Amino acid sequence: MTKRFTNVLGTFFTTIFLLSSCFETNNVLDEDNWIAEEPVFEEENLLFNLPLDLYAVAHDTIQNGWTWGHMMLPYGANQLQVNRFAELCKDSLIGLNYLVAGKPFTVFHERLENDSLAIQYLVYEPDVFSFITFDFTSDSLTVYRTEKEVEINQRVIVGEIAPKSNLSFELAKNFESYSLTAALTDAMENIYAWSVDFFKLQPGDQFVIGFNEKVIDGKPYAIKDIEYAWFNHSGKPKYAFLYTTDTLNNIKGYYDEEGREMKRPFLMSPVKFARISSGYSAKRFHPVYKTNRPHLGTDYAAPTGTPIMATADGTVTKATRSGANGIFVKLRHNSVYETQYLHMSRIADGIRPGVRVSQGQTIGYVGSTGAATGPHVCYRFWKNGKQINHRAEKFPNSEPMDKRLIPSFLAYIAPKKEKLDAKVEVHFGGVES
Repeated sequence: MTKRFTNVLGTFFTTIFLLSSCFETNNVLDEDNWIAEEPVFEEENLLFNLPLDLYAVAHDTIQNGWTWGHMMLPYGANQLQVNRFAELCKDSLIGLNYLVAGKPFTVFHERLENDSLAIQYLVYEPDVFSFITFDFTSDSLTVYRTEKEVEINQRVIVGEIAPKSNLSFELAKNFESYSLTAALTDAMENIYAWSVDFFKLQPGDQFVIGFNEKVIDGKPYAIKDIEYAWFNHSGKPKYAFLYTTDTLNNIKGYYDEEGREMKRPFLMSPVKFARISSGYSAKRFHPVYKTNRPHLGTDYAAPTGTPIMATADGTVTKATRSGANGIFVKLRHNSVYETQYLHMSRIADGIRPGVRVSQGQTIGYVGSTGAATGPHVCYRFWKNGKQINHRAEKFPNSEPMDKRLIPSFLAYIAPKKEKLDAKVEVHFGGVES
């Protein structure tokens, strides 16, 4: 036990006896009132909506192998109460079937006239989003789940890519949580996936990100969305603004400062969070065959099992295994472009010739089948039947949104762009033309 009251053990059996006697003589559970509404107190000094000034409070943590009895009995509950509460927790409104080691709980005791302690409430925190209160204050045992209040915090992050660094490393300087760093990195790469090659970031590339984060109990726990961003890659600044084009169906997307959608025909990479282990080359020493030969694709090294995405909408023409290519999928996107994804560990469910796939859809998983020395995907790209270097291909910009929406769009982004430009001016000396 941790952080126990010094007199709990001394009054434990007395409390058990008193509570047990109460249940045996005159207490009948009203099953229609098992799930109670949360009581409301007006006091300002509250913890889990309970007034701290009225109770003696103890904090504890669930240990490995603990049951309901381990959590409740040492603090003054009796076995009948433990059993009843365990049953109540199975209700769909509570949804608590087991305890998780490492999760905290708090006990609220009332100090009696003889200076003994009587348990009033026990609060268990199953996750960051809610807490579950066990109410011992009435003859009819009650339990209820309370959702914590979620606040939205608006933040702006400004940064620059340092030598031997990347976007994730730079964003990590602004967060204590790795999950928040990963979420914001992923969101940025999704927004700019069609226009910025994140494998070719240069020292000195700059960014400004205006985003919303979800906060509970004063601590951020998730990224809600990026409202606007500016990314200056290789001296080419690119704006991005989140905008709802269909309010009835809540259809949102990212658009540049002229109202052109950020999406383009092809993603820059078929995998996320990978590295280029070998580029497109007319002459490369092959690590398996030990000879110089053309390498007409780009290798993205990633752990086995990493999802491989279709870089554009298309139709599966091949999904098979053959010799040096290992397990692979080939897609035809239109009369001009085709792509191929080699050395998979396996093909995704449902991917077979004739199936239509969407951009970003998982079509397989990284592996090392065929002539490969380690897990990676060799991404090959055809234009008019000829293999080319996709990273050198200049794809057309997307079309602007409906002209009727442009005036409202420009008015909507005007204050956001003003904030962006002000940040750029202060930190980087202004937007390059």
